[in-house]
Order: sequence, then structure tokens, then C-alpha cells
Amino acid sequence: ATQDQPRISGPSKPDETAKFPEIMVGAWEAETSLEGSKWGIKFEPDGSILKIIHSLVGPIDVAEGGVELEGRVEGAYMVLQLGDCQSEYNPETNMLNVKIVTDHYILKLPNGDLQGRIEDYFSGPVSEDGKTWKAEWRNYNWLDGANPLPVDIIDANPIPLVFTKIDFSREK
Repeated sequence: ATQDQPRISGPSKPDETAKFPEIMVGAWEAETSLEGSKWGIKFEPDGSILKIIHSLVGPIDVAEGGVELEGRVEGAYMVLQLGDCQSEYNPETNMLNVKIVTDHYILKLPNGDLQGRIEDYFSGPVSEDGKTWKAEWRNYNWLDGANPLPVDIIDANPIPLVFTKIDFSREK
């Protein structure tokens, strides 16, 4: 990996040779340290991800490729275009790795725009109780016109999250 690229990678589709753990099928949600911000991931039986709750914008159907939201101030809005969303399960280590890529985002504000790309990675052992999944979150953000935080600092300081299984039908 280069200095500004994360070190985790995987296939673009679930690994067909490693059966996705049945206990992880369904919707999982975790609160972040930012007030009102959360992540949600819905795993299908084959490990594919069709719905997420993105910590920045809320619920997204992955097939739709993103979301556009109006801001609270006139003329303000956010557009988020998703890229690759995938999971990879390793039965030898019992580890589940998830990658959610935001190919491009733009946040239009009255005093200027912010835009860039984001890669979010979640990694942790598969839940034994079927109720919680403890994962480490690494967030790589490339803001146009700014120097990114060095990858080695992000790698050394993952954010612990505890996902709990939820009824995803309550989310849009």
C-alpha cells in the first residue's frame, strides 16, 4: 500500500469459497462518537451488502449508488456517490471485514464547498452470541485541497464500535 492508500483490500464480490456466517445475516447498527451519527449494515445470506446506514447521511440502498440531501440552510446540500460495498469473511480466523467506499461526495455550503472521497473499513471477529459484533472502524478521508491524515496513524488508531442486531425494517 502507498502512504495515502489503506492496506485492507478484498474481492469486489463476496468470496464464494467461504460461506458467510449465518449468524451475521441481517441488519447491524452501531452508534459513533458523534451525536446522532450511526452506521448500519445489512448483510444478505451470501455476504453481499444491499442496504447501509451511512454515518454521514443515513439510510442508503446500495443499488441506487448514493443519495442527495437538502441542507438546513437555503442552497446547502450534500451528494454522496457510493462505490464498492463488500464483506469478506475468513473462516480460519473468524474475522469479518467490511469495506464501504464513497467514490465522491460534495457538501455545498453557503460559504464554500467540501468534496472528496472516503473509504470506511470495519473488521472484527464474527459475533458468537448473535447479538453484538465488535469491530474496529478505520476511516480514510481524502478531502480535495487538503492533506490526508497519514494511513499509518489511522491504522494504529482504529475506532472501536459495537454493532447490535436490529430490525432493519424500522429504517427506510
